[in-house]
Amino acid sequence: MAFSLNKAFQKYFSNLFVSVVRYGGEWQIYSKVIKNGAIIKKFSKVFTITQDDGLGKEAEEYLEELYSQYNYMYISYLMDSMGQGAISGTSNVDFEKNSVDVKNITQLSIDKRWSLYASFIDINWTKNIFKNSGVDFIYSPFILLYDFISTSKLLQQPTIYILNHEDFVAISVFKETELLFASYFKTSTDEKLVAGDEIDNWEDEDEEKGVNNLIELDRIDDDVEGFDTLEDLEDLDDLDSFDSDSQEESTFKDVDEKEKTLGHFDDENTDTDLEIYGRDLLVYKYLTSSIKEYYKNHIYKSDFVEKIVMYDGYEISPDLIDMIEGELMMDIEIHKINIGEKVCDLAIKEARI
Repeated sequence: MAFSLNKAFQKYFSNLFVSVVRYGGEWQIYSKVIKNGAIIKKFSKVFTITQDDGLGKEAEEYLEELYSQYNYMYISYLMDSMGQGAISGTSNVDFEKNSVDVKNITQLSIDKRWSLYASFIDINWTKNIFKNSGVDFIYSPFILLYDFISTSKLLQQPTIYILNHEDFVAISVFKETELLFASYFKTSTDEKLVAGDEIDNWEDEDEEKGVNNLIELDRIDDDVEGFDTLEDLEDLDDLDSFDSDSQEESTFKDVDEKEKTLGHFDDENTDTDLEIYGRDLLVYKYLTSSIKEYYKNHIYKSDFVEKIVMYDGYEISPDLIDMIEGELMMDIEIHKINIGEKVCDLAIKEARI
């Protein structure tokens, strides 16, 4: 009864929700203050990653300061390591079909239809990052996608949904709120933080029971795009043999057209544009590989897909849009998002303050 009373009165105090999201070599810490059901303050701060484990002294001191200022504080983290994923189904047989060893993961059933999972090593790696401050919620990219989907107009036809982050891309196929397919790819190399390195007592992780409020992760091996044994789909180009003619068609001829840049490009930022374009070629390769796997692997219910919805938390070039619409003959819908704010909003929803 004391706990219930505490919850009842907690909403009348300031509740701070903090999300921690890694972007390249930086921690981006986004915060929202909720009181009596209303947002009364929003602020954010960025810290350079300077060490191989933990948040670093400056970021930890910042969180300590926040702890001293608010009655209640919740920390959330978006996991971006490779030992996470999502599958259709919830049984051990479903995990076995997807080559996921249930003895080495924590799993979470969503709507009793599909599952999120995280390896014990990655969970412990996350706990090690927050060993001094603690962490209340861990979120997977796929749960972010699911929340976007479930709070939007549901599409009855199978649709590809993409979450685009600087360091990764999460690709999924949903039919309404049912997951049919999921894949996760890194788009940058973790030089400072690598899951499994510098982890306290990681050898004992086969006994790890997971973190409370775990919300997801996925195991995709480094050779995930190795579809050399799969036959090419009809009318779908193999990116591994991406020829020079295709590259000539995907130039920056449209960069100066304001209506096609989505506000990302500036004439004075050519180097940045080229970097984004190079990354988008990688995203395109991962997308086509995922489509091939979805259609060709018998474990997936591969209904025809003709639309892509992207939630863009980083940058994309107009050439990626051109390639998707021209080469894949698919419609694409793009929504710009703030990933840090979305993670905060999910924690607010979870805490039910």
